[in-house]
Amino acid sequence: MVPVGDVPNLRVLADIMGCRIESLPMSYLRMPLGANFKSNCLEFYSGENGMQTGRVEEPLPIKGGRLTLLKSTLSSLPTYYLSLFTIPISVANRIERIQRNFLWGSYGDGVNHHLVNWDIVYSPINYGGLGIRKIATFNKALLGKWLWCFGLEESKLWRRVITTKYGVNSGGWSTKSPRGSHGCGLWRSIISVWADFVAFVDFEVGIGDRIRFWIDRWCGDRPLKDVFPDLYVCASNRQTTIDSILIRSASGSRADWNVQFVRNFNDWEVEGVASFFELLHSHSSFREGGDGLRWRLKDNGIFDIRSFYSALRHTLPVTFPWKAIWGVHAPKRVSFFAWSAAWGRILTVDNLMRRGYQLARWCCMCRRDGETINHLLIHCDKAVGLWSFVFRKFGIIWVLPGCVLDLFFGWYNGLGKVYSKIWNMVPLCLLWTLWRERNSRTFENSERTNSQLQELFSNTLYDWAIVGDIPEVILLLLF
Repeated sequence: MVPVGDVPNLRVLADIMGCRIESLPMSYLRMPLGANFKSNCLEFYSGENGMQTGRVEEPLPIKGGRLTLLKSTLSSLPTYYLSLFTIPISVANRIERIQRNFLWGSYGDGVNHHLVNWDIVYSPINYGGLGIRKIATFNKALLGKWLWCFGLEESKLWRRVITTKYGVNSGGWSTKSPRGSHGCGLWRSIISVWADFVAFVDFEVGIGDRIRFWIDRWCGDRPLKDVFPDLYVCASNRQTTIDSILIRSASGSRADWNVQFVRNFNDWEVEGVASFFELLHSHSSFREGGDGLRWRLKDNGIFDIRSFYSALRHTLPVTFPWKAIWGVHAPKRVSFFAWSAAWGRILTVDNLMRRGYQLARWCCMCRRDGETINHLLIHCDKAVGLWSFVFRKFGIIWVLPGCVLDLFFGWYNGLGKVYSKIWNMVPLCLLWTLWRERNSRTFENSERTNSQLQELFSNTLYDWAIVGDIPEVILLLLF
C-alpha cells in the first residue's frame, strides 16, 4: 500500500487488507513508480550492471533464436512505458545497445562481430532488414494512438479531464500546448507528437462545426489555403468553419457555398475562382453525423500503429529477395545466415582481413583462390560440383549468377507451383551445407568427399522437406 499525501489510520487499513506499507519512489515489476519520468534507471529493462535478461551464465542461443527472443521479448518489455511517456534519448540508445549486443552475442568474454549495419537491421523485412523496431520511433507511434482517441472520444472521462486542464484548440482535435514546469508532463509527452501525427490525418466533414474551411485538410491532399493562396489572402474570415459557410437544402441533397472575400476579383483572377468553386462542388458529399478523422495510411481510414511507425521511419524502398530467404521452410538460423550472406557480411577470409586479422588469403575448399563469399558459395570447385548435382536432380540447366544476392533474386518460385516449395529450399540448404563444410575444414581439420557432401545436402534437404509437408511423391522423384 502506497499512500499519496497524508492518509489517516494507514496502519489499520494496511492490517485489514493484509499488505505492507511502501513509499514513493519504488519499483513495481521492475518499472520505476514515482520517480522522475526522465530518469535513466529503467530497471524494468536494464539493471545497473547491464542487461538482466541477457547476461546469463549459460551460452546464448544461436542467432536465429536470439532474433526470435529479441523481437518477442526484448523489444516488448518497454512497450507499456513507451505508450505513455516520451523516452529519453539516452535511455533509448542504451536499450538499442543492449539489443545489438544480444543479437550479435557480444555478452561474455568472447569476441563477436556486429556483421550488418544496425540501420539495415531496423529496416522492414521486405526492404532487407530484420524488422526490429527503433525505440524512439516506436515510442512516437504508440503515443499517436492517444491523439487519435482524443479527437474521436469526446464523451470519455479521460478526455474531459485533459480538456479541462489544458483547453482545446479550434475544432477540439487537440489540446493547447501544456505550460508550466510542474508535474510529470505525461500529456506534454503525448501532445508533442501532434505535428507528426496530423500530417497523416484527413478530416471528414459531417456537420462541419469542428473543421476549419481554409486550414484543415478536408478537400484533397492539401489544405485550401495552400492550394489557393491568393484566395486565402482575400478571405474575410480565415478561421471560419465549414458549417458557417455551407448552406444545405432542407432535404440535404444540395449544398451551396457562401464564401466571402474582402474584395471583388479582377478579370485575370476569375479562372482561379472558378477552379476554386469547382473543387468545392466536387466535395459536397458529406458523412452523416458529426465530423470525424480519417487515417490516410490505411484504406479503411482507421488509425494503425504499424502504419504510423512505418511512415515515421521514412525507410527508402530497397529491392531485396526477402521471400527467397524468410519465406522458405528452413530453420531460422539458416535464414539468418542466408540473409547475412546476401548482404555480403558472413565472416569469410576477406571479411576477416578487413577487420584486421592476419590470415592466409586462400580457400580451404579448393585450396587455390582467395576465399570470398561469392567464391565460397558459388564459384569454388566444390560449390560448382554441388550445384551441378542439384541441377541434375531437377533435370534442368542453370547458369549460376555472379553473386549470392542475384542468386536469390533469380531463384524464388522458379519451377512452378508444384515443385517450387522444395525448389525454394535448395539455395538455403546448399549454402548452409557449404558453410558447415568450410567450418569443419577450418576448425576441426575434417573434410568430406564430394559424395559425402552430396549426401549431407540431400539428407538435410529431405529433413526440411518432411517438416515442411512436401508431398512424398515429389521427394521420391528427387531422392
